[in-house]
Amino acid sequence: MRNLSCKIWSDERPLNSWLSFIFCISFLAVCWFPSSLTAATTLELPLSLRPSLLQNSLANYFNPDKNKPTVLYKEGSYRYLYSENPRLYIRDNRPHFSTHIIAQLGVNFLGIWPIGMKWNGYIDMTLSPYVDEQWQLRYHIDDSAIFDSAGGKPMVMGVVWKLAKRFLHPHLEKFGLDLRPPQQEIFAFLRACSSPAELERVDAALNSIVIGKVRINNNGIVVPLILTVPGDDISTPTSSGVEKPLNSAELTNFQKILEPWDAFIVFIIKSAGADFVDATMRAQLLDLLLGCRYQLLPILDGEIKPDAADPLRALFVDAWKKLGNIIEGAEERGLIQEKALRYMTFVNAGDALLTLDAAVPRLGMQVTTDGLRRLARTLQPDTAGDPLYFDWEVDPALRDLFHFDPEPPAPPEEEKIIPVESPPSVSYRLLQFFLPSVYADQTNEGRSLERWVPLPEELDEYQERINKLLQSVTNEVLERSKLDSRYEEIFRYLVPSTALIESCWRQFVLQDGQITYLRSNAGSIGLMQINQNVWRGFYNLDRLRWEVGYNIKAGSQILMLYMKQYGIPLAVKSNNQSYAPRATYSVYNAGPSAVKRFMKKDTSPREKRVDGKFQEIYQKFEAGGRVDLSACDVDVFQTD
Repeated sequence: MRNLSCKIWSDERPLNSWLSFIFCISFLAVCWFPSSLTAATTLELPLSLRPSLLQNSLANYFNPDKNKPTVLYKEGSYRYLYSENPRLYIRDNRPHFSTHIIAQLGVNFLGIWPIGMKWNGYIDMTLSPYVDEQWQLRYHIDDSAIFDSAGGKPMVMGVVWKLAKRFLHPHLEKFGLDLRPPQQEIFAFLRACSSPAELERVDAALNSIVIGKVRINNNGIVVPLILTVPGDDISTPTSSGVEKPLNSAELTNFQKILEPWDAFIVFIIKSAGADFVDATMRAQLLDLLLGCRYQLLPILDGEIKPDAADPLRALFVDAWKKLGNIIEGAEERGLIQEKALRYMTFVNAGDALLTLDAAVPRLGMQVTTDGLRRLARTLQPDTAGDPLYFDWEVDPALRDLFHFDPEPPAPPEEEKIIPVESPPSVSYRLLQFFLPSVYADQTNEGRSLERWVPLPEELDEYQERINKLLQSVTNEVLERSKLDSRYEEIFRYLVPSTALIESCWRQFVLQDGQITYLRSNAGSIGLMQINQNVWRGFYNLDRLRWEVGYNIKAGSQILMLYMKQYGIPLAVKSNNQSYAPRATYSVYNAGPSAVKRFMKKDTSPREKRVDGKFQEIYQKFEAGGRVDLSACDVDVFQTD
């Protein structure tokens, strides 16, 4: 894989840093993948500048000290023109500039006392944006109107109007948003991202860049970048048919690729959450994180194989679309403040990338770890350490962002259970059961289950202890959840049903004569099959593996989260309360995108079997059935 590296231009003007990122990431899309080009192709790359970005840049220019008005004109103590609260907005697909005006026109009569008038109101201008030969985004003033503080035409309009035309208009027309520095950095960026064989073609495309006619819509100003990609014989790789699942070595390599990718997503989400977030955005960011992580599981499980040439491409494109929607929604709700404008720029760059990804011939570049690292640092240039640092430890900032309960205390060192390599004896289990504990109430019961792989004759005893632990944990999670009382009983059936279908209530198994924790190919662990890739940073991996009570509590918390965020909303929307547990389990099994899976006719046979089996087990619990671990099922006894 090529080393993707480039220097993002920056100085003391952070706005240009974000514009530089727009250009770099947009042009990266021009040369992302091999494709078929047989002739030179002229392309338009629409560079969209959102209203918030435009407003912030003009406000910083017009009113750099927000605590006091800008002096446009001042002559003595009694003649001046001040401006404050500058605003750029889009109306009817036209940019408008509005600012509050404070004017005083007077003289010092006979050198004794002032005479004259003081006036305040506002001016509204209709603008035409353009980019000049020096790559400066500027504005022509097409029309302007002056209003008093009540919104009417002022009596002294002529006098103030002359001052405005003399001092305000020229000041506005001097404004320029400098696009040249980031444009110059594009050359170095793409050269660093290109192989020697591709460098000539990249240079030719860059040297052909011209700016088209600027367009305006209600989403902002669009600056079309026109470039010509030279044609050549670049063949598109042909498919070799059905791909085989990843072998062990390929899986290991893919896992190494996923680690920095997941770290990148976490970094972006934590950055956005730290800067601006409300309840809606918090839910959307969690949905994005979990969706990205669940997307990996079919690959890890061997169901599908990633693109060998660029395994991150599909993941990147999908995540970028979702992130763009989240940030734009936050802007519409008024969350985006000056500090967050870089996120809007970041998302708009991604929009340009997606446009090019669908339509532009590509020149063989890839998303690499170094590229992701540079993107992360573009959002947070002052971050300490490596933004793609990856580990399996609990991340308190991530848990806090999504309002997870504090981690339960770990058992004291002197009370930790001694590992065993064979089925524990009855005396060993009794010893563990009666050991004192400072754990939560359910832990004493859980401790008696540690490293127990039950023999057939022990299933009744094992089932009774697990059932008691499941009930205890469920009660604790319900007490902290503030769940709507109409769904409490549903949750009480949901937890044991999920545990049964996921693991047959087993935390441990025998493997090569040794006791180990239950683990799936995709990395799901223990009795509740908590996936380590999906829940990295939220839970302690070692405790998920070896502590039954901790594993059940994590799974129950996740079910509660999914029930509130996905299950109950779908049930309410569908006016069908029975949808709540089914939707919750579908998300637990396959991620947020599967919330309506059980309702669809085009789901795969495997998914239909899984959803059908869950519904069957849940209904048996609901009917008062008793678990039969020998069959991993629930028995319902009929009474006359």
